[in-house]
Amino acid sequence: MSRRILFATDLDNTLIHSLRHRREGDVCVEWIDGGEWGYMSAAAVELLRRVREHAEVIPVTTRSIAQYRRIQWPEGLQPGCAVTTNGAVFLQEGASREDWLAGTEAIVAPVRAQLEALTERMHATGDFLRCRMVDGMYAFVYCRGREQAIAVEAEHRDLPGIRCVRSAKKVYFFPEGLDKGAAVARLRQLIAPDHMVCAGDSAIDVPMLLQADTAIAPASAGLGLPEGSACLCTGEDFACDVLGEVLRVCGAIG
Repeated sequence: MSRRILFATDLDNTLIHSLRHRREGDVCVEWIDGGEWGYMSAAAVELLRRVREHAEVIPVTTRSIAQYRRIQWPEGLQPGCAVTTNGAVFLQEGASREDWLAGTEAIVAPVRAQLEALTERMHATGDFLRCRMVDGMYAFVYCRGREQAIAVEAEHRDLPGIRCVRSAKKVYFFPEGLDKGAAVARLRQLIAPDHMVCAGDSAIDVPMLLQADTAIAPASAGLGLPEGSACLCTGEDFACDVLGEVLRVCGAIG
């Protein structure tokens, strides 16, 4: 009997890259206001087709529901399910599962007012490029520079019931328990795979990578994962490295 393999993957800078990193031959998979925004390499598209023959693919993303729905997957590659909003929402055939959302609400409700007040206070300063709540589940601030982001993180790292995570110029404020690690633990319970592969590139992905049977990350990211706990990729196309490793786990390539 074949193993049931679940591939839970981050999207941005893992499977999808931005206009800034576009290369000749890339396939556009996302548009904003009619302009091209997000891409996959042609090689990654073909590898993802092969992966889908051997594993169930579920994106696990910090993107909002609307941001996730912007993605126009190449024909035949639309995932049946996705986890958005850093684990808050489970989309199944495009609709949010109410049982999953009920579990999320128990995590978020105790700190939602605190997050909303924090967002309003930061927005009122006019010091940031963007401040907002995301799907009513977590707060996000886009700083004007890395140094400002570092300062914001340092100032807010001890908020009660809230985890502060910086990624470059962005700082996220997540309710404790709302993270990708908790999300894939819920997926494991829901789907009961024989083996779970997780891939990601940032500090936000670390809780998910630590839950994986096989974890995949870029060596250059410096995520501080325990030695030997992840496959650290060094190639120029991280998406292809990830998908190739998934195929190896599936036994589809040597």
